[in-house]
Amino acid sequence: MAEEKELARLEGFVSTLLDKFNALRADHKALTERLQRRDISIEDLRDELASLKGDRSEVSSRVSSLISQIEDWETDNGSEGEMGEADADTEDEKKDSAVQGNLFSAENADE
Repeated sequence: MAEEKELARLEGFVSTLLDKFNALRADHKALTERLQRRDISIEDLRDELASLKGDRSEVSSRVSSLISQIEDWETDNGSEGEMGEADADTEDEKKDSAVQGNLFSAENADE
């Protein structure tokens, strides 16, 4: 009878161990699949990052090229542009004084 109790106890212990082992095996499988999905996701993100870095580099070089073209244009046309601005300012001042004169004369006419 004591042997039968011990044997039943041993069977319960083995059964518990097998249940825990199977649960751990299922957890391991789930974690392995999760790790594989993460690895794929990381690889995709690395590819995307490399692509974005390439795009950024291309945009940077294009912007640098545009800036160089603008600087070259300013250097080539710098003296002409400055004279043109002075003439434009004089014309603007004449127009402003004419407009102001018209505004004042309109106010005087109403009074």
